[in-house]
Amino acid sequence: MAAINRWTREQLLVAFTLYSQIPFGKLHALNPDIIHYAGLIGRTPSELAMKLVNIASLDPFIIESGRRGLTGTSKADRELWQEMDLDSDAFEQQCQSAMATLEKPLTSLQETPAADFSGKERTTIIKARVGQQLFRKRVLDAYENRCCLTGLEEPMRLVASHIRPWNNAAEHRLNPSNGLCLSSLHDKAFDRGLITFNEHLELVLSPRIKQLKSAVSEDSFAKYEGHALRLPIAFPPDVSQLAYHRQHIFIATH
Repeated sequence: MAAINRWTREQLLVAFTLYSQIPFGKLHALNPDIIHYAGLIGRTPSELAMKLVNIASLDPFIIESGRRGLTGTSKADRELWQEMDLDSDAFEQQCQSAMATLEKPLTSLQETPAADFSGKERTTIIKARVGQQLFRKRVLDAYENRCCLTGLEEPMRLVASHIRPWNNAAEHRLNPSNGLCLSSLHDKAFDRGLITFNEHLELVLSPRIKQLKSAVSEDSFAKYEGHALRLPIAFPPDVSQLAYHRQHIFIATH
């Protein structure tokens, strides 16, 4: 019986992919996405939800934030987590292959009725890099799903912005302290060096932004100049990474 119930590697890869995207507070058997994917991999929603919470117990960022998963992790769970840490690119490819064997993933947020999980938002399960999705999950969770500059709280318009770019320093890729939760507009501006934050965590505008005179630029940027970003509940932004952004990415001239 134990052999029959043992999780296959493909099932675990799907579980790790889901864990990288579903918020910690939604890892339960009534989550529509967990129900959906449990059926696709031949598991019950309770089994998949329990596996996801077991995986959470391996996540150092969950542990450091004072939360804890279940303690029933298997040797295979631990080995996969180590694989992800040691060779993230190879792990990504295996996760994508495992997901590709399933039916087309859900790609939009939906709402369903109460007995049918009413008022519950569906997570966007997408074919994306597990590492990038795990980073997004950690950053948005730390900032309570609100833009740290404007307070925007629409998940579909929020981005986990890397302070130091993804391709620049592999050791900082998954660290939520190397991230800011920003609206998609401000993420693009931050990524291209049109805005930054000073040593007091206050918004600084590039001269290229300051020369704009439209009402849109005033409402989106000028009115926030000098405002301090809203701090996260855990993993505050790394000041050394912000200094790197100011020195190497921010556009300080016209």
